[in-house]
Amino acid sequence: MSDKEQSFDVDAIFEPFRNNGNETPLYMVYKTLTTKYELNQVLHLVKDFCLSSTSEENQRKSLEFLYSSSFFEDVNEMIKHNRNSEVLENRQWADIFEIMINRKRENVDPYTILKKMERMKPESKEVEVYKTLLTIYSYYDLRETGKGASYFTRLMDQVNSIEDPLMGMYFQERLDDFWFYYHFYRNELILSRRCGFRLVTNSNNSFKVCGIHVVLALTYMLEDYDQAMYHCHEAIAISDRYNYRFSHSIREQNIPFISAVNGIYEGIQTSDPVENAHLSIAKGDIDEAVSVLSKIENPSKFQQYYLGKALGDVELLNKVYNDFIKEGHFFFAKLPLIELRKLKEDQNH
Repeated sequence: MSDKEQSFDVDAIFEPFRNNGNETPLYMVYKTLTTKYELNQVLHLVKDFCLSSTSEENQRKSLEFLYSSSFFEDVNEMIKHNRNSEVLENRQWADIFEIMINRKRENVDPYTILKKMERMKPESKEVEVYKTLLTIYSYYDLRETGKGASYFTRLMDQVNSIEDPLMGMYFQERLDDFWFYYHFYRNELILSRRCGFRLVTNSNNSFKVCGIHVVLALTYMLEDYDQAMYHCHEAIAISDRYNYRFSHSIREQNIPFISAVNGIYEGIQTSDPVENAHLSIAKGDIDEAVSVLSKIENPSKFQQYYLGKALGDVELLNKVYNDFIKEGHFFFAKLPLIELRKLKEDQNH
């Protein structure tokens, strides 16, 4: 927070919201403060209000506000508050946000989450939404995008039944997030970008915005190399500013990957041996690429794609294409398809 923000007398600012032991609902606090202060100041003031809240309702809803504003350390604090609540619904929110935070930091077994969600008996409409959200997240983590998408109608109905404007606003943002990835997987790039640009413009969640830029870069990969690089560098700037984990993978994997797909290798460097092999293919150093790629045990679909591309192996490229289609990832299925078409054209000539 800036010096200006730190100089605020928060007790005086919060006093009208805490009369006679009654605390104003979080949404009204948020809306009132937005009429008086700049957005960044509002976010920090509401954060302080959340952390000093005495209302059970505000304490649980604080979790969504803090999470959606990228105050992740403070989410941990509010999880503890809600974990100790006598209200079952607050404890359910604590369980849910503990899972969400853990998913950001480590590989959490999706099957474990699905089992927990199956056992949970929601105490409110909001908890029903979170249960569905985590179910969809888990199926996406398992690369079962079809199963995840089958919950979308239920999710939209549940979100539409939410009466609290603050929760409705944040749940709508989460829906945009889902549609962004859903349309990307299905290769519906205009629709995907529309959701992505809305999130980049409106979201206060810098972690989410960083990830959106990474995927927006991929959506432009086969159409506009400069635009793809723009989104990569936007993601790096956000990641560096907030010390997120994205910067290394974007520099070492995303940028070399997008460059190699476009046959660009001049000035592109990476310490990742597999992406180096991909760049070697772009340079025409096929033997060097094959020597790296052929030694990989249990190669990923992308590593198989690189090897199929290097060898001009129709069978391997067909396999990768079908694997991407089975996974429901129609966007990446285009990559082996492009190579197969090139091989066919070469044969015809």
